[in-house]
Parts: sequence; C-alpha cells; structure tokens
Amino acid sequence: MADGYSPPARAGEGQGGGRRRVVIVGAGFGGLACAKKLDGQPVDVILLDQHNYHLFTPLLYQVATGLLNPSDIAYPLRTVFRHSGNVRFRQATVTRVELSNKVVRLDGVPPLAYDYLVLATGSTDNYFGNQELARVSFGLKSLEDATRLRNQVLTCLERADAEPDPEARRALLTFVIVGGGPTGVESSGALSE
Repeated sequence: MADGYSPPARAGEGQGGGRRRVVIVGAGFGGLACAKKLDGQPVDVILLDQHNYHLFTPLLYQVATGLLNPSDIAYPLRTVFRHSGNVRFRQATVTRVELSNKVVRLDGVPPLAYDYLVLATGSTDNYFGNQELARVSFGLKSLEDATRLRNQVLTCLERADAEPDPEARRALLTFVIVGGGPTGVESSGALSE
C-alpha cells in the first residue's frame, strides 16, 4: 500500500494446525512467568521486550552500590527459552497495540498479529507529583539507572577522599534515600557499609 502498511499475517495461520498465538509484551517477572507457564502448551508464544535480557530487579541496589556487576543480574532471554518448542523471544519496542485488529505494532519490525495478548510492561518510578524530587534524584528501575547511580556514588567518594575541608567532605558523603521499601532499606544498608 502507499502508506507502507502491509497487513500482518493472521495469528495461527501457517502455524501447523492453526495453533493460537499468544504475544507477551514485557519480559520482567510477570511476562517471564507467563511465558514459562505456557512453555510446552499447545500455543505459539512470542515474548517481546525492548531488552534482550531479563533483569532481576531486586538486586539493582547491589549494582548501584558496587557489590555486583550489571551482568550478574541480567539473564539472556534467548538462553532461558533455548530448549522451548513453542516460546520465541523477539527484541522489539512496541509502538502501538490495535485491540480491534488484534495487532501489535513494533518499531522497525513488521506488525505482529495475536490471538491473546498479555501486557506485562512493569512499573515506573512514582514521585507522587513532586517534580522537584524527580528532577534531582536517581530512579532505580534499570541497569542504566543502577550504573548511573553507582558512578555518582563513586564520584562523591573519590571527591570526598581528596577534600581537605571537613564540612565539604561531610556534604559529599551525605546521601538521601527516599522510600522505605526493600530497595530503600537495602540501598541504605549497602551504602553505610
């Protein structure tokens, strides 16, 4: 067609007997658990994520505090499903979901038809409307966040080590953790060590 649109192959067509297609968007804990539950079932599963790894987010604080390397908490998704007969991973960014057409549109990849859709896209930081806090703080939801935070902490520690003024040193060694959930508690404990 003139606008570059070509209709996607219908889900189930050419799938050996018209098996149903399940598309799972997101390979965090929810998406991964769903894909594992469907592994070996009489459906074709396509797991989509913008990254090619599953991130074990409870240990992000250990990357941020230098206790672990990023590769220690990122597991290749293709390895997880390498022996699966019906689960396939595709690295892609979803740009739009057309519920009425049962189609997922992907960035730079042909559209993908589905019979069943699972949206397991995870969570984002919530600053409860405090934009100032969002502007001056570090989130901790991704490897990039953890690495950026670790670099900032290390920079402060190095600068404090070379700082002769006790007040300036104290300021460089002062960290504020907002949130008292598991990540906040573990982060504060790791930083204090």
